[in-house]
Amino acid sequence: MIKYVMTAAALRLFSATPQTRQGYRLLGNTLGQRKRISAGLDRKYVERVKRLLQWCEQYKAIHEGDQLLEIGTGWLHWESTIIRLFYDAEITLLDVWDNRQLQAYKSHYAQLAKIVDKEFELDAARRERVHYLLSAIARANSFDDIYRLLGFRYVISPNGTLTKFQDQSFALIFSSNVLEHVDAKILPTFIQEFHRLLKPGGYSMHQIDLGDHLSYYDSKVSLKNYLRYSNTVWRRYFENDVQYFNRVQRSDWLALYDTAGLELVAEEPIYADIGSISIDRQFTNMDQQDLRCWTLRVVHSKPF
Repeated sequence: MIKYVMTAAALRLFSATPQTRQGYRLLGNTLGQRKRISAGLDRKYVERVKRLLQWCEQYKAIHEGDQLLEIGTGWLHWESTIIRLFYDAEITLLDVWDNRQLQAYKSHYAQLAKIVDKEFELDAARRERVHYLLSAIARANSFDDIYRLLGFRYVISPNGTLTKFQDQSFALIFSSNVLEHVDAKILPTFIQEFHRLLKPGGYSMHQIDLGDHLSYYDSKVSLKNYLRYSNTVWRRYFENDVQYFNRVQRSDWLALYDTAGLELVAEEPIYADIGSISIDRQFTNMDQQDLRCWTLRVVHSKPF
C-alpha cells in the first residue's frame, strides 16, 4: 500500500500546475521512449490487435476507402497502423497531447516484421502488402513520412472532445485502453458523439481498462483497489490529471452506449480476483460481474 499512496502523491504533484504537467509529459516522452525501445514489443499488444482484426473481419466493418477514427492513438499508433497494414482505409488519429515517439515506433514495427508471418494469417497478396509497408516504415525519417505512406491524419484536441468532426464521417471508431481516461463529467456527451460521427451501419469497437491504474505500481494491492473509496476521498487524495481515470464500471458503460442509441453487438468482459477489499457504499449496489470486471471489450453498431 505504501507504493500505491506514494505514486498517487507523486502524480498529484505533477498535476499541480501547467508547468509540472508539461514537465511530466516531457519526462514521459524522453524516458518512456528509452524504456519502450529497451523492453521491446509487448506480447499483449499483439493479442489485443488480433482481437480487433477478428472483429473487423467478422462484422465486415471496413471497406476500401472508408474513413476511420482512432481515439487516443498514443505514442505507437498501434491499432491504426496494424489496421492499415491489412486494409486500404484512411484513418484519423486523435489525441489530447503529442506523445509520439518516432524511434520507439520504428523499433516496434521492425520487431513486428520479424514475427508477422507467424502471428497473422496472410495470403500471398496480403503478405506482400504487409511487408512492403513495414519496409517503408523502417525507411521513414519522420512521422510525416509515415502519415503520407499510410494515409493518416494526426489531430490534437486538447479539450478531449469530438466536436470538430462532421456528422456521419466514419465507418469505424475504435480505441484500446483509452475511454477510461475520458473525464466522467463529459463521458455521456462523448459516447453520444460516437452516434453522431458514425455512418448508419458503422461500428464502435473499444477495449476499456477498468482496473485501478495506481495498483499497477503496487502489486500488493487489489486490481480494483479504488472501490474502497468514496468520490470525496478519491478526489481529495488519489485522483490526478496526468494519469486520470474515471472509475466507471461495466454496467454503467453499457448504459452509456445504450442511451447514446448504439446497439450492442458483442461484449467480452475479462474478470479478475479483486480480493476481500471493503467496498464503498457507492459501489455496493453493483453485482459481482461489475465489481470483478477488470477489462471490458465491446462492439456496438449504429442502426441503419
